[in-house]
Amino acid sequence: AKDSDTKLIAFSVASGAAIGLLLVILAPLFPMLYNTTDVVKDLGCNFIRVAGACMPLHAFMHASYFTIRSGGKTVITFLFDSVYLWVISIPVAYCLSHFTGMPITPLYLCCNLIDLIKCTVGFVLVKKGVWLENIVGQGK
Repeated sequence: AKDSDTKLIAFSVASGAAIGLLLVILAPLFPMLYNTTDVVKDLGCNFIRVAGACMPLHAFMHASYFTIRSGGKTVITFLFDSVYLWVISIPVAYCLSHFTGMPITPLYLCCNLIDLIKCTVGFVLVKKGVWLENIVGQGK
């Protein structure tokens, strides 16, 4: 299970990197589909590029989340997902948007990169094997 999980996480991150790179390259094309101002098109292109660049990060984060969940650790996944969002992500986004003069694109990047904490926690939990359960001998 550990070996398969490692391979699945590696595949997830690699495919996220490939698709993210493609998204970064093709980002200017998507806003051209809409009839809007050049400023809005530039913002859209920048947001797509940030999302593409962060795709491997999100791939790892989601893969580690689902690995932990596959072991039946629902409380940990609740903390990993919902609590983290409300305790870390939303307050950081609020503080950056209300108490700094940061432009929207770097702010969006920071809000995505705050998930590095979640990736680190996910990496540690997956590496420690907290998700592993021996289900072979439990059928008595």
